[in-house]
Amino acid sequence: GVQQPGPPPPDPGEQVALAQRRSSVAGAPPDAMGRRGSIAAPSGQQQQQIISPFDDKSIAAPPREVEHPDDFWTLNHLKLMYLMSKYSHCAQTIHEKEQWIRKLPLMVLIYEGVVQKVFEYDYAPASEMVENKRIYLNISQEGKDDLDDLVEGKLVKGLRLSTKEHQSITAYQISPKGLQLIAKRLPEEDRQAVDDLVITEGQILQVVFEDDKFMLRNDTVTRESTVTETEDVSYVSSPYLPRTLRRPGGPVMSSNAHRASESATKESTIRDDLDEIITISNVTIMIGEWIPFGANQVVELNMKLGSNERCQGGYFTAQVDTDSTNTQCEVPAGLTSVQILDHDMTRFTNIEAEVYYPEDEGVVQVEHFGIHVRLDGTIVYGLMIESVMDRILENISLDNLARLLVDIHIDSSKIQDSLISNHQRDLLDMVFLGQTESRDKVNVIVADRVVPKQSAEKYMDKDAFENEIRQVLGDTYEAFDLSVNDFVIIGSHGILIVGPAAKLHEPVLLAFLSLRARDIFVHNVFSRLFIVDDTLKKVRVMISEYEKDPNSIPQIRHVLSETSKDIILLEEILLYLRESLDQDTSISAEPTDSAGRKLFAVLKISNLLEDLKVRIEDMQKIIAGARHEVNGLRGMTDTVSETQMFRLQEEIRGNSSDMLNQLKSNERQSTSLDVMQVIFAGSLAFEMLDRLTGEWSVVHTEWAREYIVKPFMNKPFVWFMISMLTWFLVGTLVLKLLRNLNDKSAGIITFRIKVNKAIDLEALDDYLARKSVIAEDGDADSLTAKQKVSWSERDSAKWEGYVPRIELLYDVKHGFLLDAYLQITRRASEPARMRPDTLKMRFFTELQEAGVMSPEDAADIIDSTRRADVGEASAAESSGIFLKVRMPGDKFYREIPFGMQTYLDLRDEIAYKFEVKASQIMQVYKEPDILISDDDDVVRLKPGTLLEVDIRKFAVK
Repeated sequence: GVQQPGPPPPDPGEQVALAQRRSSVAGAPPDAMGRRGSIAAPSGQQQQQIISPFDDKSIAAPPREVEHPDDFWTLNHLKLMYLMSKYSHCAQTIHEKEQWIRKLPLMVLIYEGVVQKVFEYDYAPASEMVENKRIYLNISQEGKDDLDDLVEGKLVKGLRLSTKEHQSITAYQISPKGLQLIAKRLPEEDRQAVDDLVITEGQILQVVFEDDKFMLRNDTVTRESTVTETEDVSYVSSPYLPRTLRRPGGPVMSSNAHRASESATKESTIRDDLDEIITISNVTIMIGEWIPFGANQVVELNMKLGSNERCQGGYFTAQVDTDSTNTQCEVPAGLTSVQILDHDMTRFTNIEAEVYYPEDEGVVQVEHFGIHVRLDGTIVYGLMIESVMDRILENISLDNLARLLVDIHIDSSKIQDSLISNHQRDLLDMVFLGQTESRDKVNVIVADRVVPKQSAEKYMDKDAFENEIRQVLGDTYEAFDLSVNDFVIIGSHGILIVGPAAKLHEPVLLAFLSLRARDIFVHNVFSRLFIVDDTLKKVRVMISEYEKDPNSIPQIRHVLSETSKDIILLEEILLYLRESLDQDTSISAEPTDSAGRKLFAVLKISNLLEDLKVRIEDMQKIIAGARHEVNGLRGMTDTVSETQMFRLQEEIRGNSSDMLNQLKSNERQSTSLDVMQVIFAGSLAFEMLDRLTGEWSVVHTEWAREYIVKPFMNKPFVWFMISMLTWFLVGTLVLKLLRNLNDKSAGIITFRIKVNKAIDLEALDDYLARKSVIAEDGDADSLTAKQKVSWSERDSAKWEGYVPRIELLYDVKHGFLLDAYLQITRRASEPARMRPDTLKMRFFTELQEAGVMSPEDAADIIDSTRRADVGEASAAESSGIFLKVRMPGDKFYREIPFGMQTYLDLRDEIAYKFEVKASQIMQVYKEPDILISDDDDVVRLKPGTLLEVDIRKFAVK
């Protein structure tokens, strides 16, 4: 880009002095380690002893204890301890609980203190996990550094906790030593400033997270914190992609260098006065992330971009068109303009994307990205910083760069969401729980120069320099000199590489960016596995306590269904991850030059690659276990459903029994009512005669006075006794009559059969025409036309003297017999002369003879619903082969099994059927008058033979 003159860079001496002022107390001399009042301690004092876990002499590293004099601690340290003393204290007795303040609410309070000028800190936006959401918060790295100082100095105690979201957090508590130092050193006016910060209307404020915002609240006051409101700065950027990602001879990328001055005259939304400690020049930023991609997704992306069309690219949005046939459509403000650079339909695509998102008034942001998408899922966003605020190319402040990075992270997520497929969005939504816009990415910041220029280890001073760098890299780990002029600093969110030869290491930087992006994604997938495991544990608890909630089973099935869907998506993601490591050969290529090999070694690329393979394999085992757990829980759910169904059946059976008893009671009451109606009719008839003849009584006649009045009525108690006796006799007669009537209908034989067999409707109509149909009912819809018909049989001889009631349900439209219901009412005091299976067999045999059903279907119904019996005689009976037996003069006959071989067996079976002793069977005849007298006669009998038996009613003594 064209370099335009900007303000002169700060003098290195001034920056060193500024760092000293920010890290020292007024009037306090620097400590022995050179940590306060100097930029960095000597290199020998910066090194810490590393102890191997396999060293026999030292099992663990000795705890780090740092002793400082009282005047080492700044006013910010003291106010920070006083703030923590309001929310934490040590337990004084064994019955008292310890109180600690969590780190995240403490960071919110520190930010509020910075805004209200209580603390002299800077802050910058940083990505933090809050519950299961990743949110950008204004975090003071200087406040975090002072907090670490207090922990190292034993003035504050740290406590590690695991949350229900399986995240590790820290809580803090002021120690008695810290309380003594506050009482000794902190002025009253500074205490009052902290009190004004955390106490409102006499009550301390609590930090509460709700609706993606932090609230400061007590019983009387609630106000929203602005800690989640990230600040914007004006900047101009140009798209950039490393040469190793471009196809030779491709088009030249765009440049916005001519627009660099646009940000110099514009504003920002920064609410604090920033102290610049480190500035860098000629900054190039590469931001990386990993998204599940395959050959088909790359092809779809190229087709969506129109890579092979005449008019390539265009404007894109992530909104899905739900009404594609309508004339007009509306999209929210904020579009992305895309221009194709070069591509391969199945392997990669390189594009330029310019963002047109609305910004706050007065803020100018020219966001122009270079984007590289390739088959293994690596996404690279590259841009050159032309200007930030009033700085053009040179002396870019890390404070402003931190705010620029947050804006690029969010906008790059929006750009990519508008380009990827719906299925890829579903995968990201599942992993990041719908918070895809704030998903974490890795930063690679490349600069030509840095001010102040010093060795790499001096930037790791655990003070002003390191705090400044942590704003863009997160927690810093290591720093290495690659050459005399080049160095690299490694942090949790990426790396900063500075030097004139920094861009020569782009292949190594891209390998690191690709692997680190996968590492971040694997970490999020692993966190998602914990959520799946927690969900399955909750389902197991819901199953064990299903009786507490009547709606638990549908809820359990819904949760298992959603969890199973998540497991399927997680399995797919792990397959993509494994394939991406196998497909990408650039991540394992070691450079040939010495500086490149050193960078390859310090970034630990080979170790990172092997660790990723091991972690992915481990997660595949966890996923397999989760799938087995889901299958087990489904089995438990089915068992619970079957148990509930069994209970329901038992309740229905109990209710049916109660209803049957009630019906029987109603029948008895109906019989009693009939008798009472007859008695009432007789009484009414006698009353009517009395009204016609006047009052009349038999005692007024001469014969009655002679034979009734004088002998019985005139004597004391005689007529009363006669009245009581008459009452008793009449009552007994009425009760016997009622019992006899109830006994006739108390015994019920029923049989319900699910038939579902084809029938001849014309034959059925002819069959029903011969029956006394008492009820018909129809039910029709678009698929079926059901007819229900019921009648009572008239020929009792065919049914052993019973009168069955039969009900049929059949489909008139398709000609199918669906259900049959058979019922016989008999005397309850006498043994049944017909069993339900016999009743069923006779009925379907009759349907077969009438041509309603085919013989095969009738036999199938009889066989499929037959009762299982044991013994030779029972086997003969179950085969449908019988002998018919009756007494002379009976209109009906009884059935006995066919197949007896002796006369004694025949006599015993007849005696059993008629419930008499075998000795009472006198003679057995085969119609017309053929006597059955020996075994040969019995063997010659044929199935269905009608026999008559002579039974002596009383045995001869």
